[in-house]
Amino acid sequence: MVDPTVVHITKRLRQIARELDIHSKHIQETYKITVPQLICLREIHEYGPISLGALTKIVFLNSSTVTGIVDRLEKRNLVRRTRVSKDRRKIHVEITEDGVEFIKNAPTPLQDTFVKRLQQLSEEEVQAILWAIERLVQLLTSDAEGIPEQPVIPVAGGETPAAKPEEPQS
Repeated sequence: MVDPTVVHITKRLRQIARELDIHSKHIQETYKITVPQLICLREIHEYGPISLGALTKIVFLNSSTVTGIVDRLEKRNLVRRTRVSKDRRKIHVEITEDGVEFIKNAPTPLQDTFVKRLQQLSEEEVQAILWAIERLVQLLTSDAEGIPEQPVIPVAGGETPAAKPEEPQS
């Protein structure tokens, strides 16, 4: 028999996934862009000309997915591929003027109300949530990436965890 707490956690994860899906569909219907496309466009805007490989690492998507996203953004004239002058074999992606205009009017990939609510929490609460999310990521990806299991550190009495998973490298 599965622990009722584990069942509750999995239900909550499904609820989070559903809320993200609803928001994603709203963005796609309203702005005619997918959330992964919007995330890539924002990162290209923030970092300036960037290689597809670097973009892939920043957005945590595989290279074929990012290539397809950039293709679609390029068709809409939101980004363009340019050759690096020192090594003409290397190609970077940069945002266009249309892309900058789009970003000015585009929504954030996450719901604004969620971001505002998160910012209203105490630093300790934010750190506890971050720790729990990082731990969930480890639990969901450890088999696929060969990451050794780490013990779960209980959070008792509102204390922050004694140890935190490593922060993702960007």
